[in-house]
Amino acid sequence: MRQTMRLVAAAGIAAIASHASADAIVTFGFTDLAGFYDHGTGIFTAADAANTSGDVTRADPHSSAYYDVGFSGMGMAAVTFAVDVVPISATLASGTGTFSIVDNNGDTITGDITGTWIAGALGVFFNGDLLNVVFTDISGDGTFDGPAGGSFGTDLPGAAPYIGAIVQLFIPPGGNFFSSSFDVETVQVLGEIIPTPATAALLGLAGLGLTRRRRA
Repeated sequence: MRQTMRLVAAAGIAAIASHASADAIVTFGFTDLAGFYDHGTGIFTAADAANTSGDVTRADPHSSAYYDVGFSGMGMAAVTFAVDVVPISATLASGTGTFSIVDNNGDTITGDITGTWIAGALGVFFNGDLLNVVFTDISGDGTFDGPAGGSFGTDLPGAAPYIGAIVQLFIPPGGNFFSSSFDVETVQVLGEIIPTPATAALLGLAGLGLTRRRRA
């Protein structure tokens, strides 16, 4: 089951490219999050659990903060995604929510989520956008640090808030699609964070200016 989800996730991440207006500055991916759907509130949550692992990676310079199996509940690091479910049909629903990724020192990446739930033969697929993404350096150390090692500087290009895209996948028990509450232990989340279009344009102009000065 987990191998199937990893293959689907690899294919699904291609959807992210259609959202991006610039190269990703940070990407993230987590496997085996614990998911729970509360039919009473209409909220699906996915949070770190005993088998969760993943990473948050800065693209340039390339460096990763690692979250290995066993980090959950052992310190400040945590991962949480919460998205509501508003049915459109038997296989479609819209969703909005929030996410939070906390590093080893309590620094955070937070933002809003909006997108669409799709039920298919291989499971439930959420394809959406990230909005109002902010990196908060609570510890003041200027880095985002993985509980299993690795870090990157939070002096990212562009200006917050950032935007991005997200893909979330899981296989509900018994093929159930939000008609009643359930737990699931195989949620996977992949995402990327990019500058806003205006910031990306400014960065492009700055790069063009540097190129012209070098040629001159």
